[in-house]
Amino acid sequence: MTETNRSGEELRPKSNLPTPTEWMNTDETADHLGLKPKTLVNMRSLGTGPVYHKIGAKVWYRGKDIIAYTNGRRFMGTGLRDES
Repeated sequence: MTETNRSGEELRPKSNLPTPTEWMNTDETADHLGLKPKTLVNMRSLGTGPVYHKIGAKVWYRGKDIIAYTNGRRFMGTGLRDES
């Protein structure tokens, strides 16, 4: 069974990366990464997700941090990171 987001669209990462200076909230970042917002919240609490900024009560993600996170998640095989 394929998971879907709130709009009923299939969850999958976006093919275009955000601009490095772009700021995104949790919902936008989760959509961009192909995750549910709750998954991103859980990753944040475990320290396993992308770098975030907390300004007041709001959580923000910068485009350059999302790009760095996705680049760090590239694998060539089980346990072999693609360092390129």
